[in-house]
Amino acid sequence: MRRRAPLALLLLAAVTAGTSARAQATADCERRLGDIRTVLDDDARHTRVWYWAWMGIGSAFFVTQTALAAVTTGNVQKDFAVGAFASAFVPGLLLLHPPRVMSDAELLRDRLALTTVDGRVGDPCIAVHRAADLLDRAADDEALETSWFNHAFIIGGNLVLGLFLGLGFHDWLGATKQFVGGTIVGEAQILTFPGGSLKARALGLTATW
Repeated sequence: MRRRAPLALLLLAAVTAGTSARAQATADCERRLGDIRTVLDDDARHTRVWYWAWMGIGSAFFVTQTALAAVTTGNVQKDFAVGAFASAFVPGLLLLHPPRVMSDAELLRDRLALTTVDGRVGDPCIAVHRAADLLDRAADDEALETSWFNHAFIIGGNLVLGLFLGLGFHDWLGATKQFVGGTIVGEAQILTFPGGSLKARALGLTATW
């Protein structure tokens, strides 16, 4: 009987320690899941504002310069026509490739809703890995959006359009305006991109345990 008492105490201590460890792990998963969800939701909200702002700016440039090209002549007309062509790339590319975080944030909400009961996720330690995958995917997309390739595309594209005006029509004033103006607008679009998921990954939020 005396030997059984210490054994029972040891078993009770082991069970208590195991339960405590599991509870701590679950709490850590819930906290990290909440952090990832907050990052994706905030990033998606900011990116949505950025998306529609630049969709409006690009569309306004395109419509305005197209209209002006229709009522002008000579080099001025060519300047507006080339400018309208360049402006069409802004809404066009946004339509073809909207930032992924906007859909990934909704996807995470839908996934969590399937396992949430009374406001609590069924198994946060499984859900957090799925959430980290979505955040990592959004970060990859944002890395592409802000990569050197995009900067090179903006600068190189406007340089080509400028040379088209300069070499093709001897309109070097229009060429300069296209290169400088187009590059400024394109770089502003890239530099104002929110990129919250990419920043969160840099801080280690997508790291696995």
